[in-house]
Amino acid sequence: MTQIDEAFAKIIKRQDNQNQIEKQRQFQRRNTVSDSKADFQSMLRGINRLYTGFTISRDVQFIMRYTFSLHVRPLVTTFAQTILTEPKSLSIKNNTINPNPHNHEVKIGIEVSEQEFETKNIRIKINGIDITDALILEYGSFIDGYGYFPKADGEVYDILRIIEYFPTWQQSAILSHGRKEIELTQDSASLCECDISYHVKFNHIDRGGLA
Repeated sequence: MTQIDEAFAKIIKRQDNQNQIEKQRQFQRRNTVSDSKADFQSMLRGINRLYTGFTISRDVQFIMRYTFSLHVRPLVTTFAQTILTEPKSLSIKNNTINPNPHNHEVKIGIEVSEQEFETKNIRIKINGIDITDALILEYGSFIDGYGYFPKADGEVYDILRIIEYFPTWQQSAILSHGRKEIELTQDSASLCECDISYHVKFNHIDRGGLA
C-alpha cells in the first residue's frame, strides 16, 4: 500500500468514526427520559389481593431505574352492632297509654376490629411473575409483619438488582413496555392494607410531547 493509499484509508476511517459519533449525538437528541412514580399510594383491594399499576412507554430504549418499597398496615374493620333498647313499663287506662309521651332509649354499639395477620402466604408479583423468592434471596427477608419494607431506612427493592434470577421470558414480562401491575396476593389470614412507593425511570424516543 502506497502512502497515498494509507492517507486515503485514514481519511475514510476518520470519516466513518465521525459519522458514528454524529449518529450517536442524533440518537441522544432524539431521546428523552421519563418517570413513572408514586409515593405512599394506597394499593387497591381485589379478591384475595392488593394491586396497583403503571405504564412503561412503548418506545422505551432502556430502563434506568426500577424500584419500589412498601408500607404494610393493619386491616381495620368497623361495623354496627345490634341495636338495643332499654325496657320501659307502660300501662293502658281508659284507652290511654301511660306514661304518654314516652321514650325508648337506644344504644348503638360500634366495634373496631383488627384482623389477625400472618405473612407466610403473602406473595408479590409483577405482571403475574412471582418475585418474592428473588427478593428474599437478595435482601434476606420480605414482609414479616407490619411496617416499612425493606426495613433499612432509605433502602428500596431494586428490580434491576434481582432481574438475573429470572429466565429470559420472565425478564421480558417484567421489563418490556406496556402496562405493569404489581400485586400482593393474600388469604383470609394475611389481610392487610399496603401503601406502595415506586419509581420507574426509562429512556425513550422523544416524540415532541406526544404520548
